[in-house]
Amino acid sequence: MTGLPPASGLSGDKASPRFVSVVIPVRNEAANLGALFEDLLTQDYPADRYELLVVDGESTDQTREVVENFARSARVRILCLPNPRRLSSAGRNVGVRASRGDFILFIDGHCRLPGPAFLRHTVRLFEDTGADCLCRPAHLETHGNTWFQNVVAHVRSTFLGHGPDSTIYVTDFKGFVNPTSAGAFYRRSVFDAVGMHDEGFDACEDVEFNHRVHKAGLRSFLSSSLAVVYRPRSTPLGVFSQLFRYGRGRFRFMLKHPDAASVTQLIPAAFVGWLFFGALGSLASTVVAKLYFASLAAYGAVVLWYSTGLGLRYGVRELVAAPLVYALMHTGLGGGFWVEAFKPLWTKPVGMFKSFSTRRAANGAGRRSSSGKE
Repeated sequence: MTGLPPASGLSGDKASPRFVSVVIPVRNEAANLGALFEDLLTQDYPADRYELLVVDGESTDQTREVVENFARSARVRILCLPNPRRLSSAGRNVGVRASRGDFILFIDGHCRLPGPAFLRHTVRLFEDTGADCLCRPAHLETHGNTWFQNVVAHVRSTFLGHGPDSTIYVTDFKGFVNPTSAGAFYRRSVFDAVGMHDEGFDACEDVEFNHRVHKAGLRSFLSSSLAVVYRPRSTPLGVFSQLFRYGRGRFRFMLKHPDAASVTQLIPAAFVGWLFFGALGSLASTVVAKLYFASLAAYGAVVLWYSTGLGLRYGVRELVAAPLVYALMHTGLGGGFWVEAFKPLWTKPVGMFKSFSTRRAANGAGRRSSSGKE
């Protein structure tokens, strides 16, 4: 049990719409929050029946000022809550504990909503379906994207870009599903049933939470009409860093829930492992070298096939840039997985070194103190 305060919505009062809490975990989102607030504050939902809880992970930009400026003039309750741990998982928990709603919706600071009926439609879907969790797709192509962001959006929407067991990019579907990849909106009772987000996760905390929702037998409904729009990363380094974090989170998720492991989740890790060990083996064996270069050629051919399809559909930039994006995504996921897997091997020596240094400094201070010298 979470010990959450009771919801403020009067579920038995048909004249009063259910109360909705929108939790927005952020860090350095000043450039994007204004647009999201415009979407949220123009909803055709009673202003006294929803709240916006921005949970700030110690931003170093103007995030807090943006929130405070909107809070001063908005009819909707807006709070900016501190998240000293900075992690998205911790931020989600801060927001849930401070929320008052019957329904709790998680929305990232760099996304946009499809229209002013979004909250009303979400509440209606909860009531019509009886679902405990609603899943929403995420579209990445939006007005204002750079050409590189659009390439990322198109790559991520392909089979090679996100895998077959994910529902995050579906475009036309409505029905009950496994919420693992796309669950985002919840009845308040869900947190009493499965607990809070695991703050040991710095990424994939939503995936891990949704897996627990699924294992608990709670009903999850996906509707493409709930799709929100995210802005993709705008640089190659940003794409790699994002997927690297996802790879680390994926390893933690599989370590905690071995039953959730799948072949498609392990492919990027196997690919990166083969890149490294295959290269080493090629130095010692011509047979391994032939297999290694043949596998790289096969990978390149598959990537080129998908990139050509994108190029024919969207233009030559896709053909040129898509192979880079695919490579960044796959090596980022696989690299993050292995870094997290081997983390105990490199964190233990560092910890031992710090402990040794601390003891040495303490012993030195003790000798100076006993000798009367400062």
